[in-house]
Amino acid sequence: MKKTVSIFTLALCLLVLMSYPVLAKTINVWTGFPELEPFYKWAGAEFSKTHPDIEVKVLSTSLREFEQKLVTSIPTGTGPEVFDVGPYIAIKLIDAGLLPVNPPELDSYLKSGAWSQFAVDYVTIKGKTYGLPLMNGSRAALFYNKDMFKEAGLDPNKPPTTYKELMEAAQKLTTYDKSGNVIRSGLSLRISGGGSGLTEKFRFVLHNAGADLIVPTGDGKWKNGIDNEAGRDALRYYIDALHKYKVDDPQVKHDSDAFVTDTTAMFLRESWVIGEVKSKNPNLNYERVAPMPGWRRHDTLSQPWAIYMSSEGAKSKEVVEFMKFLTSTQAAPQLIELSGWIPERNFDSASLVKETPQYEFFVNPPKEIGFYADPVIPAFDEIQTKIADELMEAFLNKKLVDNPKGIEKTVRKMANMIDSILKRYKAYGK
Repeated sequence: MKKTVSIFTLALCLLVLMSYPVLAKTINVWTGFPELEPFYKWAGAEFSKTHPDIEVKVLSTSLREFEQKLVTSIPTGTGPEVFDVGPYIAIKLIDAGLLPVNPPELDSYLKSGAWSQFAVDYVTIKGKTYGLPLMNGSRAALFYNKDMFKEAGLDPNKPPTTYKELMEAAQKLTTYDKSGNVIRSGLSLRISGGGSGLTEKFRFVLHNAGADLIVPTGDGKWKNGIDNEAGRDALRYYIDALHKYKVDDPQVKHDSDAFVTDTTAMFLRESWVIGEVKSKNPNLNYERVAPMPGWRRHDTLSQPWAIYMSSEGAKSKEVVEFMKFLTSTQAAPQLIELSGWIPERNFDSASLVKETPQYEFFVNPPKEIGFYADPVIPAFDEIQTKIADELMEAFLNKKLVDNPKGIEKTVRKMANMIDSILKRYKAYGK
C-alpha cells in the first residue's frame, strides 16, 4: 500500500512540474551605448522566435559607467554573456586572459569575406581572433545646419573643407546676446565630460593637424607624438575657438544635444547623430553631412567596434549563434534603423542612402579621405583618460590665448605624462 502511494505521489509531482513553463536560458547583453538598446532588444525578440527557450536581457548605461562595471565583473564571472566594447578595453581583458578566443565557427564566419581585411586584422591579436566587428564606432564627419549657413550669408552647399575654413565659418555663425555671451555656438567642441571620449574628439583636430597621441618607434614600442608644432597647433585651435574668437562657450549646450536643439551650427560626430535628429528634430535642415575638414592631413577616425563573449558565454552554442545573428545581413538594416550606427560588415547600402542621404559619407566616403584607428595596446585607454583631465583644464585657461610658451609648456606636460604611462606599461620606446 505504501509503495502504491509513493508511486502515485511521484506521478502527481511530475504532472504538476510538467504544467509549469520551461525556464528560459538567459543571454545578458551589456552596452555603453544607450542608442544600441533598441537594436539589441529587437535582436533578442527575433532570436527567440527560433530559440523559444532563450531570453535576451539588455543592460545599457553611460559608456564610462559601463566600462567600469565591465572590467570589475568579467574577472569574477558575474558579467554579461555578450557585450560590445572598444578595442582599448578589450585588449586589457585579452591580455589578462579574461576573454575567450573565437571558437572555429566564429573564426570562420569572421573570415568569410563579410568584413574587410582591415576589420578582421583589427580584432586579431597575436594571430588569434576575438569577437566580431559589429559597427564602425566613428568615421566621424561634419554636421552643419543649412538654414544657419543661409542666415549667416554662407553657401549652404559649400561646407568648410579645412580647419581654417571651419573657424572662419564658425565666427560668422556664432550669435551673442547684448553682453557678448554666446547664445548659439558656431562650432560645438567636446570640452567637458572627461574620459577617453573627450580625448578622442580632440584627436579629430590633433591628427589632421599632423600629430598623434602616441606613435610607434619601430621596435614594437611607442612614444608620445604630440610634443611638436602640430600638437601645439591643435591645442591652440581649441583655445582660439573658446577664448579668442569665442565661437563656443562652456555655458552653452554641446554635442548632439546642441545640434538637435538648434543651439549650434556645426559639430564633428559619428553617424548615430542621424538617428537622433530623425527622432528629436526631423525638420532640422542639414541635408547631407560633409567630410572631416583637412589640415596637414585629411583623415577621419575609423574604429571597428566589436561584440565579444565572456568566458561563460562562450560555453553556450546559443550565445555563439546569437553573436552571428547580431552581425548578420538580416540585422544590418535594423542596426542602422534603430541606432543610427553603420554596420562594419559589408551590406547593400543603396536603399539606405536613397531614403536617408545623410548616410552617404558614412557608407561611401570619398576616395581622398584617409583613415586612422586607435592603437590596440593596453596603455591607450589610460593615456586618453588622463589626457582628458589635462585637456579640460587647458581648455578653460584664458591665459593661453596668444601665449606660445604657455601652449608649449602645457603640451609638453601632456607629452611627459604619456611617456610616463607607456613606461609603466613597459611599452615605451625611443
